[in-house]
Amino acid sequence: MWIQPVYDRTQSDIDDQDPKGHYNADDLNRIEQDCEYLAGIFGATISTREWTRTDFPTASEMERIRNNIETLRAAYIVYQTTPSTPSVPLNEYRKANDIERILNDLKMIYDANKSNVIYAGEAYSGQLIGVI
Repeated sequence: MWIQPVYDRTQSDIDDQDPKGHYNADDLNRIEQDCEYLAGIFGATISTREWTRTDFPTASEMERIRNNIETLRAAYIVYQTTPSTPSVPLNEYRKANDIERILNDLKMIYDANKSNVIYAGEAYSGQLIGVI
């Protein structure tokens, strides 16, 4: 199931102790679920897990998430404005934004491409049909 990514965190969210400024199991689960969703669509092989509030994200777990993002980014097309996969550590709000922005962009492009359907089996290319 797709969960809308959050990629508009700011320094103010952190300074003001806004919920968006905290990175917790809910955020990690959203990323994991969105990665799994996209991997299913793109046929990519990744590794995901479910987080609980008592889990602590280790460096190897964050590297796994980063590798998932890199795999998905490479499996499909992205906008020119889509950020590069951030390097570890991923504990900065800008890097968290980049991760979720990549996921959002991949889904947006996929959805847009899916709606571009060719009717009657071929695309119209401007030729005059039926004119002798």
